[in-house]
Amino acid sequence: MRYEFDVYGTALEPHPDERNTLPNLTEAFQRAEKYGFEGLLAFYNHRNLDPWLIGTTLLHATTRLVPLVALQPYALPPFTAAKLIHTLSTLHDRRIDLNLITGAAPDELLQVGDSVAHDERYDRAVEYMTVLRTLLTSDETLDHDGRFYRFQGLRTHTALPPELMPRVFVAGASEAARKAAEAVGDITVTHPEPVEKFAAEFLAPRQGGPAVGIRVGLLARDSSEAAWEIARERYVEDRYTRLKMAMRKKSDSEWSRRLANLATDGDTYDDVYWTGAYRSDKGSIPLLVGSYEEVAGYLARYLDLGIRTVMLGSVYSEEDYQHVDRVLALLRG
Repeated sequence: MRYEFDVYGTALEPHPDERNTLPNLTEAFQRAEKYGFEGLLAFYNHRNLDPWLIGTTLLHATTRLVPLVALQPYALPPFTAAKLIHTLSTLHDRRIDLNLITGAAPDELLQVGDSVAHDERYDRAVEYMTVLRTLLTSDETLDHDGRFYRFQGLRTHTALPPELMPRVFVAGASEAARKAAEAVGDITVTHPEPVEKFAAEFLAPRQGGPAVGIRVGLLARDSSEAAWEIARERYVEDRYTRLKMAMRKKSDSEWSRRLANLATDGDTYDDVYWTGAYRSDKGSIPLLVGSYEEVAGYLARYLDLGIRTVMLGSVYSEEDYQHVDRVLALLRG
């Protein structure tokens, strides 16, 4: 097999904050670069470290790795985002990619008084990104009278050359997310269903839209038996996690509802696709579990559908990277 595709990882471990220190992060960023990752996602929520400062740290610690910075419209005005992107790109002569998000945590929206409805948050994100992209492509003054933003004679001096323009990722699976991705996105990212269901229900209605990326986890070992033994030990479900999964069927997030329904119907599909991390409440992404050859073969089926961006979760340690590298090497020949 020989495929060309970009691989993004995650910059921060989601829970053990004590490991997210400067020396540990520097080592992790350099490890991702060593193993050929395109970039790392610095996600946004109220608990974790600021994604812009994480992106800055990544730029200082590496020579080519791309920060994929989660951009939440309610947290940062578009003109401030333009200034940050322009400054970082100019100082480092590096591209900054953007993961445009709308907010899937109701409690965080409540904390900041953001009562905008689900679909309208995507409308706001489209307007936000339209303004931001204008500020990054022209140094002329901007007059904008929109639904969510109004500017008069705004001039930020933040135009970038084409090679430094961010790639915009739009996360989500709903119809509103699809329209937003078509309007302002370069890549739409989702947690995929098993490959045939994903092809029929997600990709088929999106012919002609932006490129599609998938977010999955890989748990591969020399043998299928060894991989599944680790998976079953690492991700254990109980009555509490099953109840929590059932509640997610009513989530505001389309892809959370999809995964909840999928996980309820079964834990394993096609002998490789596994919902165990979701069922045990230790991850929000599906896992591909099996031997290196089995996992590479299943991931290749997504690549055969035209997927050229793969975002991987839970890859942090040297051992994690070594196992993932075995899979990626099979795909890249």
